[in-house]
Amino acid sequence: METRYRALRTIATIFKVLGWVILILGILGACGASASMLLGGAAYLGMEGSGGGDVVVGLILAVVVFIVMIVTVGIYALILIAASEGISVFLDIEQNTREMARRLAQRETPVPPPPLGQ
Repeated sequence: METRYRALRTIATIFKVLGWVILILGILGACGASASMLLGGAAYLGMEGSGGGDVVVGLILAVVVFIVMIVTVGIYALILIAASEGISVFLDIEQNTREMARRLAQRETPVPPPPLGQ
């Protein structure tokens, strides 16, 4: 059976790949941003005149940024992957409907049942 709607299949594949790439790069980015905030805070502590409370603030800020970035990236990736799956579902429904119509057209005409009472 021929495959139809190649552009939609391509778009679905691109969305799925982009979703996973964004998820992986986003997680790495969140780790990098948090690490740079922690390392930057530690470097700031080495300077003269810095207070000890800056470490706690930097740690809390790094954790908050990490959580916000993970949630945001997760939502974006989920939207892209869900869009890909949605397109695939519609394409599968179309293909199954076409296959069922082909099978029904190939069926022989059914013999009517005998009348009641005979």
